[in-house]
Amino acid sequence: MKNILLLCLFIFTSFSVFAQSATRIMGSAETRETRDYDPATSIEGTFLFPTSFGKIAVTNTSHSKLLDEVEIYRVELVYSKYPKTNNFQQIQQRKLNLARLNRLEKIAPQLFKSNIEWEFVAHIVNTAAHAKKLYHGFVVYYKMKESEKTIKEETLEVLENSNSEIPIPTFAYNDESEEATFIKEGKQKSNSTYQVFDRQDWKNVVVVCDWTASMYHFATPVLLWHNQKSSQNDTSSIQNFVFFNDGDDTPNKEKKIGSTGGIYATKTANVDEALQIMEKAKAAGTGGDFPENDIEALIYAQKNNPKAKSLVLIADNMASVRDIKLLEELTKSEIPVHILIARTEEIDLIRPEYWDIAIQTKGTIHTLKEDISLEEAIEHKKRLDELASLNKRELKKLERQEKRKIKRKKGRY
Repeated sequence: MKNILLLCLFIFTSFSVFAQSATRIMGSAETRETRDYDPATSIEGTFLFPTSFGKIAVTNTSHSKLLDEVEIYRVELVYSKYPKTNNFQQIQQRKLNLARLNRLEKIAPQLFKSNIEWEFVAHIVNTAAHAKKLYHGFVVYYKMKESEKTIKEETLEVLENSNSEIPIPTFAYNDESEEATFIKEGKQKSNSTYQVFDRQDWKNVVVVCDWTASMYHFATPVLLWHNQKSSQNDTSSIQNFVFFNDGDDTPNKEKKIGSTGGIYATKTANVDEALQIMEKAKAAGTGGDFPENDIEALIYAQKNNPKAKSLVLIADNMASVRDIKLLEELTKSEIPVHILIARTEEIDLIRPEYWDIAIQTKGTIHTLKEDISLEEAIEHKKRLDELASLNKRELKKLERQEKRKIKRKKGRY
């Protein structure tokens, strides 16, 4: 009897840890209202599970077979808040949304794990005709899986030997830290952020780096490059460093656009100071959810470094930009932002928001192997917009096909 009770307890606790029910999501997910939601603006990093206006059925389930191949971190349920809601209509809308969730859970139970963040997005519309033109259904945000083994192997690769003969100074701060050890050994790897900086002709830049857990080994080669330039009595282009970890350990629901925090900056380009700030930012938090506060950190760098000619953002392509709505404020200073994309070398897989930041600030895009000028970035963004438009048309085509199937089943024609 005792063993049976323990087994029941294990099953119950396992379910509570690894899954959340449709009813629980209905009670806990926050709702935001919008008049201009368009899921087609995100091509890479999202799956769409559409429903028709006022209907329960998911009209395209082809992505469900891919869910086990990626890491899901967020799901949105998008619906229209129409007609004007009284108590009865609110109840009916809740019933409809709950039915949609139950249907999705049968199709894709992977989306109901407890570590996945949920949000409801309500279109505010005045007519049913307008509502029928909008997207309804689920938007699933994912990143490619990257095992701990892969990260460790990449970190070890950074520490591989090279033929560097640069004299290395003694460090005053934390001789045993991984970052300090790497810089003292002066061992760069090919095709790293070191080489990206080495092939540029930037002047008076401030480096703004995503300093969440998965990004630690992308900024350190830049610090090595800067240190070796200084050791050679050469002139480094770097004025200062800014590291951001998306709010220290602030709970995800408490993070506010523009004041998420977790930003740490040097006052000089001294390597010892940079190492100390890196350690401080690392100890304060690792980022929490995947979206990051890139724009907030860039604005901070602008305001605190008025003599900088440009900013260099070391960005994690696996993470979306939480505060892209602040881009207009960023462009006011007319300082270009050069974006060094980490964790992908495929141009077509670079997130749309990074193209927007580079283009709107008149900056550039860089991968570990390629440098993309402003003119090239503009042309590529045009192609992305065309793909987004095509994706939207294909979605509407699928919805029309599904409606025809339903009508045929009902014997209308």
